[in-house]
Amino acid sequence: MRKVIYTAIKQTLLSIKDSNNNPVIKHVDLWNQQTVLPEEEQPFATPAVFIEFMQIQWNPLAQGIREATVQIALHVVTDSRVGAWSDVLNVFVLMDDINKALHRLSTVDGNYTMDSLTLIQSDTDHDFDELQNNIETYSCHVTDASASTRSYLPSHGVSLDVSAQVQG
Repeated sequence: MRKVIYTAIKQTLLSIKDSNNNPVIKHVDLWNQQTVLPEEEQPFATPAVFIEFMQIQWNPLAQGIREATVQIALHVVTDSRVGAWSDVLNVFVLMDDINKALHRLSTVDGNYTMDSLTLIQSDTDHDFDELQNNIETYSCHVTDASASTRSYLPSHGVSLDVSAQVQG
């Protein structure tokens, strides 16, 4: 289930374009404390978004089907050095663009469904050096029928609506 969610979010984030039709997000990956000791990490271009899955509490339904409300923290990492942004407030525009793109995202993939993502919390980084890490937490309802022997969900590939691109 997490792979389906991660893939859907990554595809959507990479589809966000600026006014010149260039991708806004330069790097998407799983969160692994990349901003704690950045000199020890693999280099990454900014703006970058790192996806962190919060603890999932599954509710068993029946016959191998389970559901949960999943919370995902997006670490929106930007370069805060002089000249990296034309205006320091542009980071808030970026987070608004991410919210607009993810709000429309829902998917069905074989035995998995994910309802649209809803922004539930924003944590602005107030203590940063070169990298600013603003955290946007989203929530969605998911259903996982992968352990079921009965046909529960439609069996087809990932269905993503990434055609509606956000212009920054």
